[in-house]
Amino acid sequence: MNARFALDWTNRLPYRELHPSFLSALGAHRDWPRPEHYDELVRQVPQRAGDLSAELPRFVAQDRAALEQVGGYEQHVARLRAVPTRANNWHDFFNMAVWAHFPRVRWALNALHVDDRLGPKDPRNRRAPPQNLAATFDESGVLVVSTSASMLQDLRELRFKRFYWDRRTELLETTRFWFVGHGTLESLLTPHPGLAAKGLLLQVPSLPDAAGWDELRFELDARAAACIEGWRNAHHILDPVPVLGIPGYWDNERPEFYDDARYFRFERQSRARRGPSVESP
Repeated sequence: MNARFALDWTNRLPYRELHPSFLSALGAHRDWPRPEHYDELVRQVPQRAGDLSAELPRFVAQDRAALEQVGGYEQHVARLRAVPTRANNWHDFFNMAVWAHFPRVRWALNALHVDDRLGPKDPRNRRAPPQNLAATFDESGVLVVSTSASMLQDLRELRFKRFYWDRRTELLETTRFWFVGHGTLESLLTPHPGLAAKGLLLQVPSLPDAAGWDELRFELDARAAACIEGWRNAHHILDPVPVLGIPGYWDNERPEFYDDARYFRFERQSRARRGPSVESP
C-alpha cells in the first residue's frame, strides 16, 4: 500500500468526511507529499482562533539519531513540538490527518505518553495503565457522537444488531463516528473482517447542519481531550466499536450480516470497572 499514492479512498467513508479544504489541498498532489509538505496540509483545516491548546505541531522527516537524542518519538513531539514522519507511509499520513482535525486530543495523548510520574509500569512495554490506554486510543480510537443516550447505551451494552440494524434509521439521524485512531484509518484502506475501533462515547444536544461542523469538531476535540486527561486519575475502559457494521462502511445492508461472529464477537467487561456509560456535555 505504501508504494502507491492514490486518492480513490477519499470518495468513501469515513475519509470523505475529512474537512473539504483538506481534501481539496490533498487533491493537488499526484504523488506522495513529502513530510515537510504536511505542514501546509494541516493548515487547511480551520482551528478555533486563539486556542493555544490546539496549536499544531510541525511535521519533519523522521531521523533515528534525532529520536535517540531526545529519548524517543513521543519525547520528540513534546519537546520539539515536531512530529517525526516517515515518507511515503499511510500510517504516518493518517497520523497527520488526525493532528489536523483533533489537535487537542493528540496533545492530550502525547502528554500522557511522556509523563514519567504515572505508574505502575507494565514490565512488558514500560507503560503505566493510562499510557497503555492512550496507545490504544491513539491507534484505534473513535469518537461516537450521538444525540441519543439510548443509542449510545445500546452500543455500550454490545447490542450491536439493535444498534446498527434494528434502529438503523435512528442511528443515521442521531449518531456520527469521528475516527481519531490513525491505525484504524489506515486499516480501512483495505478492510478485513473483525476490524474494530475503541470508542469514546459522547452525547451532544444536537447535530448541526454542514455549516456548524467545525464548531462541533472544536467542542468534541476539547471534550475528548478532557476525558483523556481524566485517565490519569480514574480507571477507564474504551468500548469496542465493530467498524464494518457502520452503515456505508461495508456490505452490511442485510440483517444476517449482524449475526456474523467474524464481525461481532466481543464480551462485556465488568460494569463496575467501566466508569460512566456515556460522557455527557
